[in-house]
Amino acid sequence: MVQSEAMRISTRSISLLLVIVIASLSQISNAQNDFFNSIDVDIRREDSRSGANYSVIGWITQKISQGIERPGPQFSRRERELNKIETSLFGQIDSGLGENFNFRVSGKAYHDEIYRINDDTNYSADERNKFRNRIELKDFYIERQFTNGFYFKAGNQILAWGMAEYSRVTDLINTEDQYTFGQQDLEDIRLQVPAVLLSYSSADWTFDGVITHRAGRNDTAPAGDEFDQLIGLRQSGLSLERADPEDEQEYFFRASTHLSQGDLQLVAGEFNDNALSLEQVAAIRSIAPRFQYGQNRMRAIGVAANWADGLWLVFGELGMHFDKAVIPSADSVFRQVGGWDEKDQVLSVLGIEYNGFRNLLLSFEIDRTRTKNHDDFMYADKNQTSFGSRIYWTALNEKLQVLAVRNELANRSGQVSRVSVDYSWSDNLELGLLWVDYGSREQSNFYDFRNNDVLQLHLRYNFQI
Repeated sequence: MVQSEAMRISTRSISLLLVIVIASLSQISNAQNDFFNSIDVDIRREDSRSGANYSVIGWITQKISQGIERPGPQFSRRERELNKIETSLFGQIDSGLGENFNFRVSGKAYHDEIYRINDDTNYSADERNKFRNRIELKDFYIERQFTNGFYFKAGNQILAWGMAEYSRVTDLINTEDQYTFGQQDLEDIRLQVPAVLLSYSSADWTFDGVITHRAGRNDTAPAGDEFDQLIGLRQSGLSLERADPEDEQEYFFRASTHLSQGDLQLVAGEFNDNALSLEQVAAIRSIAPRFQYGQNRMRAIGVAANWADGLWLVFGELGMHFDKAVIPSADSVFRQVGGWDEKDQVLSVLGIEYNGFRNLLLSFEIDRTRTKNHDDFMYADKNQTSFGSRIYWTALNEKLQVLAVRNELANRSGQVSRVSVDYSWSDNLELGLLWVDYGSREQSNFYDFRNNDVLQLHLRYNFQI
């Protein structure tokens, strides 16, 4: 009886999903490219203002997502049902400001109708406040290239360093969108941070210096959400607090050069860890002990390089991260009332890409982390290894794009499998399908999220003014 009712609810949800997409298709006759992420848009058209000193691009996106499994009783959503009906609008303006200065501003507005349609789901106030309506400032910067080799860029921006796709060894500056796990590539989850970049090019080398101010931390899901990273602690009745870092300025340096068959980068930085860590436990003998989280101060040095030879591309990174706060084992949480232990870690990456097949790109990456002075109070092993693989295939003059990704998480925490299909219906309209599957062993910190499998449809209309 219960199983029959669950099947009826799931069938009804999927039917509603298809009806909404068909209705959306009947209202839109033009559009373009990209599945899920912000990409460069190149729409060729005659424009009477082609000589104008500015350009405006944007896109409207509709996402409709079905939760395939029941996440669990600790989350707000507990049934197989629609978990997203999100409409978003992205806009970007580029303009020249004279004296060779360029200016860019972009932003994105979201509205998720799921909180009205699923009115019988007991969403938390945090979820509604965070996701129902929100506006994000993306890029907001000025830049200038000087004739003497200097380049200057100041404002909200993305500074993507390094070569790896799944590990942040030398790519240290930007925070991440961690509202979900594994549903986007690294290049698409980076968030802009307020920073000043000064570059100087001389001969074959470029030297970059970056200072950020109040860069913040990774964006994480709110209380009760199916990707709430603190869900286990909330269920324990603990009081959770978050503190700002003492020093809100971060410093980074990079020296890079192009080799005959590749690239080389040397990176160093002093920064606040973008992931939260426990700083102290207060009122430990009370009914509701207070856990205060913050961002520990870290330093890092590293090297990243790639080498191309015919159909092959090999890339790698090697770095040392100092004073990384490490997650304790479950029975050591209350032992560390003064905060999590800080350890030095050696991180390495080895990856390879092969494009010898027609319209097909294969890539594989192995990431390894070795923790120095490891002890039995740590959750993770002394040596942690993770693995990522990607298959990217195009057809119909690249109108059809298929991407399959498989990730084996570090410390045997679990697996994430993802397949996305993207079809450019016309020059302006794109349709997409995303499927994500999660798996985890019972002893893993990832175990609470094992039932967050999702099937998502996507419709996007690109425009240019």
